[in-house]
Amino acid sequence: MFKCLLVICLMMYAGGVYAQYKLNVVTENFPNFQYLNGEGELVGLAADKVRAVLSKAEVDYHISVQTWTTAYNTAARDSNTCIFSMAKNDLRGEKFDWVFPISQFTTSFYALKSSRISIESVEDAKQYKVAVIKDNYSHQFLVKHGFIEGYNLVLINSFERVFELLEARRSFVDMVILSDNQFKFKQQQEPRSAQLEPVLTLKNINTQLYFACNKNMSPHILKKIKLAYKQAE
Repeated sequence: MFKCLLVICLMMYAGGVYAQYKLNVVTENFPNFQYLNGEGELVGLAADKVRAVLSKAEVDYHISVQTWTTAYNTAARDSNTCIFSMAKNDLRGEKFDWVFPISQFTTSFYALKSSRISIESVEDAKQYKVAVIKDNYSHQFLVKHGFIEGYNLVLINSFERVFELLEARRSFVDMVILSDNQFKFKQQQEPRSAQLEPVLTLKNINTQLYFACNKNMSPHILKKIKLAYKQAE
């Protein structure tokens, strides 16, 4: 009888733990994959996909929008945290559980048309000062290929003021790196985007964006999310 009562208590405790579990999900403003609209609501194809999968998995969760550096560090540090939309590379590969893919994306160097910058390779770009979001995929790619922070690599927290950065501080920044989807979105929202043009598309870093979780995430929660994704395909 005592053993039976013990088993029942343990089952009730475990059920209570899972019922109270709340998944922390972090992301950044990254149009048009996920971004805050005029009403402060997180929208976009990635946000919709993540919500659909987590709802199907019946996981209680909360999504917060932060700078990329804060979101990335939070997901790398906290065991109950997942992040999207994140590109996979060698540096990140072992740090996260890559739960399900979201979308492909491409990246380009962009410059003001008036600058008349013309480059044919990443090596050519080293003669210019390039702005990139700290800790993102492009930042890690450029460092790997010989760019030096404080010399030809300028780290910023977001591209919310990318046009002011290029126009008002031309001696400080010559080019920025943007996802091509991000630029197309800005073309629809920001008239000044007509002043920018892509000068080199980094075809060799085309990659997949993922929903990824901390390596110490509960196996039970991970299994539920992965199963929900497979069922939603």
